[in-house]
Amino acid sequence: MRDISGFRKMLVAGACLALLNVSTVYGIDIDPLTVIAAADTPVVDDVPMGQSPGGEETLLPEEEEEKLFGTEGGYFHPYISLAGEWTDNIYNLNVDKKSNFLTRVSPGFWLALPRTKIIPVTITPHNSSAGGLQQQLKDHSGTDRYQVYALGGVDFLNYSEDSDLNSTDGNLEGLARYNMRGGLSLQVLDRYSVGHDRFEVGNSTIEQLREFQSNIFMATADYVVTEKVRLKADYSMFYLNYDDDINAFLNRDDNTLDLYGYYVYSEKTSFFVQYSLMDVTYDTESLRDNSQNYLYGGIKWDTTDKLSMLLKAGYQQKDFDTLRAGSSNYDGLALDLQTTYKFKEKAELVLDVYRKNEESDSAVALDKKVLGAKLGYFQEYTDKISGKFDLTYEDAEYRQLVIQDRDDMRFVLRPAVQYLFRKWLMGEVAYSYDKRDSTDDLFDYQTNTFIANLNFAL
Repeated sequence: MRDISGFRKMLVAGACLALLNVSTVYGIDIDPLTVIAAADTPVVDDVPMGQSPGGEETLLPEEEEEKLFGTEGGYFHPYISLAGEWTDNIYNLNVDKKSNFLTRVSPGFWLALPRTKIIPVTITPHNSSAGGLQQQLKDHSGTDRYQVYALGGVDFLNYSEDSDLNSTDGNLEGLARYNMRGGLSLQVLDRYSVGHDRFEVGNSTIEQLREFQSNIFMATADYVVTEKVRLKADYSMFYLNYDDDINAFLNRDDNTLDLYGYYVYSEKTSFFVQYSLMDVTYDTESLRDNSQNYLYGGIKWDTTDKLSMLLKAGYQQKDFDTLRAGSSNYDGLALDLQTTYKFKEKAELVLDVYRKNEESDSAVALDKKVLGAKLGYFQEYTDKISGKFDLTYEDAEYRQLVIQDRDDMRFVLRPAVQYLFRKWLMGEVAYSYDKRDSTDDLFDYQTNTFIANLNFAL
């Protein structure tokens, strides 16, 4: 192990003392010499620049135009992104900050049958969310008899601050859907990811990357019974595995069953009820095993070409198989809001809000209550220049297994400008401001990052 500064030694020592206390009181099997408390786990996302989650943007040439390098935009779409990122606080620490220049090379491809220029679905796993998803997947709507889609991408990451941090991340995802004449639609989707948690106190450290593999699989049956009644069932499996034994307490398998009943009020409006049953099983931390029940009421509203909304609110109940001394089960409000509003043809506002209890990403916490909001604005100023503005807020209140309380408030601000050099070449410059305030000062930080990238797509 390389030498570390006095501050980092203090962090490791403090975390180890906390873990020793947890191990003594709750009987958790922890090695105090190597383990430090885990922390917030980000999503894994690898969508080509120019393809937004809603699919409004595209870099692909129009099918009517001439072939580009002998390849016509259609079934198969290769891409490559080249990016450089400078940050003033690579490890997201409150003191003893280190700057870094990150070089990212991201080749990939995606394909679709029938041909399309828009990625039909965005699968964004989130490791600390039971079932692997922080918000409900949007329905893939299409009039084609069938749809087949696949995407594969790799990120080669090189860090100037320490070459030992260099890593290779990647993902492979796919979807297949078949719409039958009788009103029944069947769909399967899968996403496999190889990634690592972001650097911060008690998470990925200077000594190691906290690397993981995850996989989410979902099978769906969707049946239009009558003009007014629609039924849907989803079954999903989420697998999460970290490479190092010291992070084995995070490894788990989630199984989820979702049942929906829709009343189609009009062509643009549907009301629904949803029941979800989740079974969360940890590989080694059996005291974290739990079952969860959700009951939602909601509305799916596409009133005009300008506004679309999915809103569901309900009740979450979480029961642990074995209740620890001094801890308790959980019940409370669960909320999922996803809205998109187009001011005009070339301007769009997106707002997502979510609230629920999530799995713990910390060795010294039972779980965490999360309230979050994401606001995004996109506008195309000219045929070549567009701007994006993203604001993220999240409050995570941890139910601690130690005396120290922890309630984190995190803000991320990211403005960006994109320039379309050619139909197949887009550039972007962006700035990111990331700040977290916690009741435990150990987890406070403030980070500035400047980003420039190019994306080639056919």
